[in-house]
Amino acid sequence: LTESCQEGNGTSYRGTVAVTETGMTCQRWDSQTPHGHNYTAANYPSAGLEENYCRNAGDWAEVWCYTTDRNKRWERCDVPVCGKGWFCTLRDDT
Repeated sequence: LTESCQEGNGTSYRGTVAVTETGMTCQRWDSQTPHGHNYTAANYPSAGLEENYCRNAGDWAEVWCYTTDRNKRWERCDVPVCGKGWFCTLRDDT
């Protein structure tokens, strides 16, 4: 599980970003107001649907959330993609 960045499409992201890319506050996953939805902890028990944190519960392209703005149902979240880690290899020239 990752907390500071999203790997791949973000299904393993478990950070605490709770605002969308344009600064809208995310709706709590256990709330049906202002937007009714089926993305609940009961329906997606391994998706980390706590609080109002950005998540990728439905295997979308990236992390997102429902917004608290009744005129904007959902929006993607600006969570950075994890960079590729550096690694070293040992070479034996003997």
